[in-house]
Amino acid sequence: MHTCLSLTSVGGQWYVEREVSGLMSALRDYCDAIHSCDISVEGPSGTAQERCWRVELRIRVFDEVIRAVKRAPAGSDPQQSLSCALADVYAKARAGLSHIAEEHVCCCA
Repeated sequence: MHTCLSLTSVGGQWYVEREVSGLMSALRDYCDAIHSCDISVEGPSGTAQERCWRVELRIRVFDEVIRAVKRAPAGSDPQQSLSCALADVYAKARAGLSHIAEEHVCCCA
C-alpha cells in the first residue's frame, strides 16, 4: 500500500504520527488490496472553542475511491480527540471497504 501523509499545524504534538501510524496499520490489516492511501491531518487552530482537528482519508482500491472526512473539536484533551477522529474515519473507511469486498469477493478480513 502506497501511503501519503500530510500534516498541517501539528508541530509540538508528538503523538500525531503514532496515532496515524495506528490507522495505517489497521487499514493494512483489514484489507490487503488497498493500492494507495492518502491521509491529511490538520491540527487544531483558531480560538479556544473553535479549535478542531480535521482528518481526511482517501483510499484507492481496485478502480474505486473511498473518502472519509472527520472534523472533531480538540477539547481539553487534543490527543483523545484526535484518536476519536481517526477511529471514526477508520469506521467509515471500513464500511466502504466492506462494500467493495462484497463486489470483488476478496480483500477484507
